[in-house]
Amino acid sequence: MLAADRSAMFTATVVIAGISIVVGVLLLLIFIFYLFGKIVPVIEKKSKASEEKKAKRKAARAAKKAAKKAARSGGNITETETVSAPAAPPVQKAPVPAPAPAPVVQSGISGEVVAAITAAVVATEGSGAVIRSIKKKNVGGRNPWSAAATSDNTRPF
Repeated sequence: MLAADRSAMFTATVVIAGISIVVGVLLLLIFIFYLFGKIVPVIEKKSKASEEKKAKRKAARAAKKAAKKAARSGGNITETETVSAPAAPPVQKAPVPAPAPAPVVQSGISGEVVAAITAAVVATEGSGAVIRSIKKKNVGGRNPWSAAATSDNTRPF
């Protein structure tokens, strides 16, 4: 049968070892994150330079290709031929949307309230929102959430 060692020396050794392991791992993590903080910006700078280099090469290839194409077409033109710029595609006008109908407003609501409600809706939903009607809320009834809670709490099992 095994008996637990309950001496003060053993307990102190376990506590000191546990604390030193936790502190050691914490210091290791701090060092790892410090290295990441030093390495990541260097890697980002190299990748950005690489992307810029690729973009420059791609632009140079496109310019070279355009120059070859211009040289080929320029050498084959006779005196009777003329070079014309490619025709621009016909410009199509975007259809103008019909103005939205004015909202149906209940009597007793001022124009300022309608303007404020419209401005709030346009600010939250965007300029494509359409307000169809504005009515006063009937405050004589019970709050819908309160009615739902009452019906849920009083229904039979």
